[in-house]
Amino acid sequence: MERSDIQGPRRIPMDPKLLRAAGTGDKSLLERLLPSIATAELAIAVPNNGDVLSAQDDPAEASILRGVTVGGNTALHIAATHGHLELAEMICERERSLVVARNVMLETPLHCAARAGHHQVVSSIVSFTRDSNGIGVDTALRARNRDGRTALHEAAQNGHVDVAVELMSADPGLADMVDHAETANELLKWNQILAKISDESGSTPLHYAASAKNDKMCPDLDELLDNKGRNLLHTAVEYKSTAIVRYVCGRSELVKLMNARDFEGNTPLHLAVRSGDQEIVSLLIRNKRVYLNIMNNEGLTPLDLSIIGVEDGLTYVTNPAHWILMCLQWNGARFSSRRMDHVVREDFGPEDLEKESKKHASLSQSFAMSTVVIATVAFGAVFTLPGDYNTDGTPTLARRYTFKAFVIADTFAFIFSVLSTYFSTFNGAELTSLSLRCYYVAFSIALLGMATRILVAAFALAIYLVLAPVSNSFGIAVCVITSTSELLLHAHMIPLCKLAITMKSRVGWTGLFKSQVRRLVWSWFKYQIPQILGASFIYISIFLLPLL
Repeated sequence: MERSDIQGPRRIPMDPKLLRAAGTGDKSLLERLLPSIATAELAIAVPNNGDVLSAQDDPAEASILRGVTVGGNTALHIAATHGHLELAEMICERERSLVVARNVMLETPLHCAARAGHHQVVSSIVSFTRDSNGIGVDTALRARNRDGRTALHEAAQNGHVDVAVELMSADPGLADMVDHAETANELLKWNQILAKISDESGSTPLHYAASAKNDKMCPDLDELLDNKGRNLLHTAVEYKSTAIVRYVCGRSELVKLMNARDFEGNTPLHLAVRSGDQEIVSLLIRNKRVYLNIMNNEGLTPLDLSIIGVEDGLTYVTNPAHWILMCLQWNGARFSSRRMDHVVREDFGPEDLEKESKKHASLSQSFAMSTVVIATVAFGAVFTLPGDYNTDGTPTLARRYTFKAFVIADTFAFIFSVLSTYFSTFNGAELTSLSLRCYYVAFSIALLGMATRILVAAFALAIYLVLAPVSNSFGIAVCVITSTSELLLHAHMIPLCKLAITMKSRVGWTGLFKSQVRRLVWSWFKYQIPQILGASFIYISIFLLPLL
């Protein structure tokens, strides 16, 4: 039928039952909804004024399969996205022209199936294009979306090799096609429709719900975009709404949201990495349906963004940026093909050196305060020894093993705290070169940690020395409670435990041990074993020297 007053596809609101059937794969529900005989070829169109037409506006073309969502997706788009092969075949048999129907992103069902990696659905759609009169294979396979990408581009970008091979086999010329943008007029026709459901910023009510951390959703929430091309999950990540992210990641029917790209090509994972939110990054990576290696319009993967976010120079290894970088690397994320020297600036300018010098000075002051306190306590303990004194001024408990161990521990605590103060002084001095200051920081941290541990041991020995004559069991209990503070000195292990939990959720225990055993063992020997050996030597000295 020829219409002179129509310049684009006519939109009919989708029946909610059809939306549910296509999204959940309910074949019986779809069979009840479809008429008993095949309908005529589909013509989805939009009037010039952008009004949404209902089926009653044109009874001659009334068909339930003509309905589209807010995002312009037909039932075939939805079935292809979720990989419901039988439903896709049923829909194609009734309305074959849906194979080339476009949504607001100018994507065909083939784009959706290729992006999600549903090989069988792609193969079925390709077969229908061969068997349909008026729908050529080239027309369907070479259709470009809003970003100028074909279905082959989507499959290749998301790592679906089998889908890419299927598409190139159907049309070998696809590999030679280069990206270019669709015409602005075609996009403007769709924007007129979207304007009716969004405010001046392009935000829909659901975007505001996401920013307000409201997790009550509607059926077609994966269709709503703001003027940046961001969906609900993008907005939830941007506003750090953990509840919304957890809700979306737990719903299989919302898989389309998880890897959707905004107008800058960023997926929710890109935004989460950029924001530095460990909890949201963990939630996304735990979900196996989230792709880790999608590139944005700048050609950057989430791993590229994570290394950009790592602060140069002196920094703590368990800071969120470092944690996110390790989490992506350990879960198999890859860098893009771009040269890293074009992504990460490696040279230090005068401003960077000044900033780094201030960090060392600030750290030196913090260390100096801590070490001076420990040194003062250890020094004072020598003149306030536990127990009474004999008439000649010697301690009455001087011959006790525990007393000797206490004195040795107190001595080590004083020596290590003084040495830490010494190295901290050089660390804070601007006259010292930056490379040497890094070594002084390492020495200060190690010595401060040892001084703290030994001072705790000295305190436990003093408590036991005083309480043992009254109640030996009570003295032991106090020593055990005091010793548990050692666990707090290993608080840096908590982020690593979270990292292991995230990786276990994505690759399982087997994948965790297979891929990370070498790295964990090397990390253990490189960082933990020297510390354990050093601490063991000190503790052995404390408890063996009194026997001499």
